Amino acid sequence: MQKVANIGTKRGVEGKSIKIIAPLINLSKAEIVKKGVELGVPFEKTWSCYRETEKACGRCDSCRLRLKGFKEAGIKDPIEYENK
Repeated sequence: MQKVANIGTKRGVEGKSIKIIAPLINLSKAEIVKKGVELGVPFEKTWSCYRETEKACGRCDSCRLRLKGFKEAGIKDPIEYENK
């Protein structure tokens, strides 16, 4: 990804490389949730669902990964779901 960004962008072509930083990449979803709690992340204002509805669907891959992360972290997910 880093190489592609440097080759395929105006900045990279001009010799000003782009550095991609992904500090959470090696953490599990549960570890990310725990870190979020530690940092005071307002999870009630976050969204993972692929759908654009009032409530998250609870069925798409993104919802299932989020729910699993909160469950494994032992923390209640504060957003509403149509189905859990």
